[in-house]
Parts: sequence; structure tokens; C-alpha cells
Amino acid sequence: FYGHYSYISPIRGKRPKGFKNIEDIKYYHDCSKKILAKYQDVFNSIIDGKSVSGDSGIAKGKGFTLIITEDEKKRDNPFLETPHQIERIPNACKALTLINRYPSMSRVVDREIEKYIKQNLPSNLKLSRGINLVTLSRNFYPSLCFNLIPVDVLAGIFLSMKASILYCIEEAINKDYYDIPVMTFFNIGTKVGGSQPRIHGQIYIDLNLDGHGRRLEGYLEAFKEMGENCHLCHTTHGDTDRIILNTEFWTFYNTGSPVRNYHIRFHPNEHIRRFSQLKVNQINDLAKCLKIIFQALDDLEIDKNRNILFNCCPYGYDANFHMFADVIPHEIIGGAEMADDMRVARKSPNIAAKEIRDSLEKYIE
Repeated sequence: FYGHYSYISPIRGKRPKGFKNIEDIKYYHDCSKKILAKYQDVFNSIIDGKSVSGDSGIAKGKGFTLIITEDEKKRDNPFLETPHQIERIPNACKALTLINRYPSMSRVVDREIEKYIKQNLPSNLKLSRGINLVTLSRNFYPSLCFNLIPVDVLAGIFLSMKASILYCIEEAINKDYYDIPVMTFFNIGTKVGGSQPRIHGQIYIDLNLDGHGRRLEGYLEAFKEMGENCHLCHTTHGDTDRIILNTEFWTFYNTGSPVRNYHIRFHPNEHIRRFSQLKVNQINDLAKCLKIIFQALDDLEIDKNRNILFNCCPYGYDANFHMFADVIPHEIIGGAEMADDMRVARKSPNIAAKEIRDSLEKYIE
């Protein structure tokens, strides 16, 4: 199946908020180094291996979770039933991937509970199965401030995400799951779904075995029509006037049909289908490029609240697909955009690309 679908998760509203108030949010727009040593967030109890208290003295957490990967090293099985208390994470670690405690899908369900749920669900609903992961930096770096995030830490986040995807897919296949869509993304800032100030990525591994969404279907159909003549392998992106950065491993450009103003699309120059196929040199270059592009957007005073979305071929699909990704700055949209798959943009993509190229010049070595 494909089309529009919804995950209904009552516990999502119970997620701890990393920003206490408006002043707290404004503080993290400052992006000076003084904020690095100040903040205690919900992840400190896991990283430090001990209970961490908030300003009110109430414990934020006791460090119970499942760590799927520490950097690229496998830790807990993604289908392990019981979280456990974590020992202090070594300083040498750059990033770790955890089970998301407030997921949109059920990872493990007791048989009796599953039976009860299925008996009581309305006929048009089903119990959603899958794995939700969150990958974070070991040390605190605010997601709104890419100028403060070391390139090797950002690369470490990507590497941990890659390793965790491969581990989870391996274990899911062992449990007879197949045809597995994987959504890899970053919500950077409260306006685009980021509830925590620490830089972190997320992964949704859908184990429902019932297809994918309408947007992915459009991409799959487009690549099917291309056949061996892959558009991303051959296009000049508007005779280069929309390209903002081209390296040995990546091409970044402003898309001709922007979802938001300054919408940036990028893809590996190698024809690969999935995020988990990226090599170390590609990941290192991606981290370097994203850091300077985000700084260039900051200098243009583009909203710091941004999504990064990686579009990949689901596991088990025998489809020709060239992985690509989007950087989408936050904007308020109107009714016309919600009524159809369209956008009324104010900035011509070639002009937006030139502005970003000019802003990038000082960061390119």
C-alpha cells in the first residue's frame, strides 16, 4: 500500500521538554561558547551514568535506556525487552544511538497486551510496529549553533546512525521482517519538532510490512521511469546556476521547486541507494559541508529552525534509487500549500543559490 498515513502515539505528548521557557529558547540562539558548559539536559543522566537533577531539584532521569551503538560499536540488541542503567560513557566517545523512550511505534509488545489491543482497536486501525532511535553527541553542543559543533562530532553522529541502522535491520531480518522503510532525519529547533537543545538525529524503522507513504511512492516512480539514466547522476541543476557547493563526494543545490524558501537539496555523487551505504570519506565530507552551509544560512539570517531529511530506498525493495536529502528551513505556510502538494515561494531558486554561494565563500578553504 501507499498513501497518507498517521502514527497515533499518546505518549508523544509526555516527552520531556529541553526548553523551559521562551527565554531559554532565546538563550540558545546566542551561539557563544559560554552555553557549552552551562546546560544539563535529559541525556546527562545517561552520559554521566548517574541521576541528574533539574533546577527544581527533581530528578530528570536515572540513566535507564538501551544503547544500540556507541560510536559504531554494537551495544544492546534493539529488541531487548528491559532497559538498564547505563554506566558513564567514555570521554573518547563522540556519539551514541539510543532507543527513543517516546516512540511513534511499538518495538516490543507483551503477547497478552498485544492480544488485548488488537481486540479493542477500531477496525480501521492497527498496532504500529517499529524501532525509533535517537542519536546524540556525547558532549553537549546546541543544535541551533552549527558554528560550535566540531566536524568530527557531526561525522560521529552520522557514523553512529549508520551503524545503528545496519544493526537494527540485521536483527529485524532475523525476526522475519522484510520490506522495511527507514526514515533518517534531524529536527533542529522547536519550530520544526526539536524538543531537545542538544544536537541529535532520529531514525524511524517501520516494521509494519504494509508499504510506504505517498511522497516516497512518487520518488520510487520517478526513479523507475528514469531507468539507467539517473537524473541525479546526469543533471546540471539548471546549468549550474542553482548549485551552491560541489565537492568530490557531494552536490548541494537549490531545488527548482522549493518546499520552502532557501530549500537546499543534496546527494552523493556516487549512485547509492541508502544512508547506510555511505563510506567514511563521504560522511566526513558531508559533516564538513553541512556545517559551513548552515553557517552561511545563519549569516543570511535564514531561520535557524531547520529539518534535514534523508530520502532513501527501503530495505527489501528491488528499486533503482539515488539517495538524496533536503535541508528545509522553517516557514509558516498557508491554506493553498496545505490543499495541494505545492508552495508559493518568494525567492527564485537561482537567486537563493547565488546568495548562499556568496555567503559560503568565507568558509571554503
